[in-house]
Amino acid sequence: MITNFFADLFDATGFPARWHCGQWSSELGWLHISSDVAIFGAYTAIPLVLAYFVLRKPDIPFPRIFWLFVAFIFACGFGHLIEAVIFWHPVYRFAGAVKLFTALVSWGTVLALVKIVPQALQFPGLAKLNTELQKSYAELRQVMNRVQERTVSLQTEIVERQSAEERIALHVRELEQFNRLAVGRELRMVELKQEVNDLAASLGQAQRYNIEHLASEATGP
Repeated sequence: MITNFFADLFDATGFPARWHCGQWSSELGWLHISSDVAIFGAYTAIPLVLAYFVLRKPDIPFPRIFWLFVAFIFACGFGHLIEAVIFWHPVYRFAGAVKLFTALVSWGTVLALVKIVPQALQFPGLAKLNTELQKSYAELRQVMNRVQERTVSLQTEIVERQSAEERIALHVRELEQFNRLAVGRELRMVELKQEVNDLAASLGQAQRYNIEHLASEATGP
């Protein structure tokens, strides 16, 4: 019997078109047809948008429930399309199969919702999430401010160290220059004293100055 049902799924034998069932006025008939087609259009657009959302955001929680809603909503819309078609083609067997599929998907969605609702209730609310996000942002700003202050402090220390090193280098250069001047002066004094000793010796006088230890002190070790 089930095999025959599916074999004759689109067979309209024995069923008149809905236009011929009862006294349908043109206005009433087209009211039903246009409404069913419009519902089918909306019930097709909604699952397409849901499917696009799930595909574009794979980390969404409970993705299976979204796919169940996609199937459920599209099945409902397709049932309305069949209701409009029946006005010309009374495929009541196919309409029944579509309704059975819609019922199965609907109850599957209900059972899935019952299963995931306790888990979903454990998720924090948007207000709590916003509060925690603001708190985390404030803590992050504090850390960034401390890092910035430490960076400025380090930069100041580096500038001061460089300035101190420059002053030390300047003092070293000044000391070296002064040392060279002092050594030059000592050498000149030794030369002058040597000349005095030479003049004294030429006059047959004793040397006035001891040059040896002065020369060794001037030239250094």
